[in-house]
Amino acid sequence: MNLINDQPLSSKQRDFQHFDKWKNKITNPIKRRRKALNQVSIVTTDNLIQIHRNDYNSLSTNKIYNRITINISGNRYETYLSTLENYPNTLLGNKQKRMNYWDEQENELFFDRHQSCFEAILYYYQSNGCLRRPDYIPLDIFLEEISFFDLGPQAISQIDKSENVSIIKHINLPNWFWRRYIWFYLEYPQHSTYARILHFISILLTIIFCIALAIETLPKYNEQSNNLCKKEKNITSLTNNISICLTKFSSPFFIIQTICVSYFTIEFILRLISTPSYYKFIFTLYNWLDLSAIIPYFVVLSIRLNYKKTYLNENLLIGLRIFRILSFFRVVKIYLIGNQLKSLRVLCSTLKESFIDLIVMIITLTLLAFMFGVAIYFAENDVNGHVFDSMPKATYWGILTITALGYGDICPTTVIGRILACLCAYCGITMSGMLVSILVDRYRRIYNRQIFSPEEIVSPADPSDHEYDKKAC
Repeated sequence: MNLINDQPLSSKQRDFQHFDKWKNKITNPIKRRRKALNQVSIVTTDNLIQIHRNDYNSLSTNKIYNRITINISGNRYETYLSTLENYPNTLLGNKQKRMNYWDEQENELFFDRHQSCFEAILYYYQSNGCLRRPDYIPLDIFLEEISFFDLGPQAISQIDKSENVSIIKHINLPNWFWRRYIWFYLEYPQHSTYARILHFISILLTIIFCIALAIETLPKYNEQSNNLCKKEKNITSLTNNISICLTKFSSPFFIIQTICVSYFTIEFILRLISTPSYYKFIFTLYNWLDLSAIIPYFVVLSIRLNYKKTYLNENLLIGLRIFRILSFFRVVKIYLIGNQLKSLRVLCSTLKESFIDLIVMIITLTLLAFMFGVAIYFAENDVNGHVFDSMPKATYWGILTITALGYGDICPTTVIGRILACLCAYCGITMSGMLVSILVDRYRRIYNRQIFSPEEIVSPADPSDHEYDKKAC
């Protein structure tokens, strides 16, 4: 007989018994009356991360224990119906939609879908609308699953923003038949063989035009042209004015420029009269670049024709030469080739996403260059003062050194100055290496994305968006 068990509990044992009850009450994980945390915002270097937790006070006991099983290709997931019904317009949140996939025998929902994608989709319901694509899931597959479960435009916009997916815009063509064909063949070379031919001719003439302008400035051809003009007009070196040289009109460079500019002018006029929206046409940068390649030619040509028997001031000719520099902006038109290359598109997206990082890095390098410039100015002022004669010049040296250019036009000679130069170079290499690593990592992530942007098939014979065309026309 165990006498200890038959004896009544002592006061000390009763105290421990009360303590155990109090401890179990405190550590119970399912507490219904605790104050739930709705939302916590954590500021990081990248984005604003929002952490959501369910408010258990707002849920009744019946809803908490009313669970549902979802079978995704053999993997079973359990969640509360109240969690799904927070989004009633989705496939899982709408009772009528999800009952089409209800299995009466297993008493569960069954979907023959991607398992890993569903984990992120289920978390979308559990986190009050936070949707992120796992890195190991291709983007097109993830977007397909989002579309199947009908998460809505808000979820798709999150992915578009985080994955840098451009929204497919509806292609607008003019309402008039002839304008529609002209605009189609000039603006959408990927949809027609004839449009590709016109696109190739435009790019080829652009390259020839810029090469001709560049070769014309070589000393060999420039001196030859000047000698012909001197023989024609008998210009002496004592005059301050330069007459118009008609020999340049027969120059092969002038003929090439005339052919190219004529094509550019016709192309620009056709695009102007066939555009579906003059407002967008006016505020498009590339149209102004095309116009800048046309106007200088006609300005110079009109001046040469109007001043056949007179003389031009040399300052005016210098101004015309500067004005002709605008013609080289035509080379930007080659961006049409870049639109067809994935690597160039990824590079542009990388620079776009890294714009803030680039600005911060430029500001940091400039401040460091200024600090080292000030230090080198005081270190070299006594011995090498004629070289580092001002702080702006010393800052110029700091920028060249910290960016690893090192022209060698100015350099320190003292021991302290050379030590500062080494430290400046080390800082520049370190900061540049950090920036390069960021750009490379971001470029790799963007390049590995399978950009989901199917192109709409456009036909000039099929009118679209008549309401827009009526406003444009």
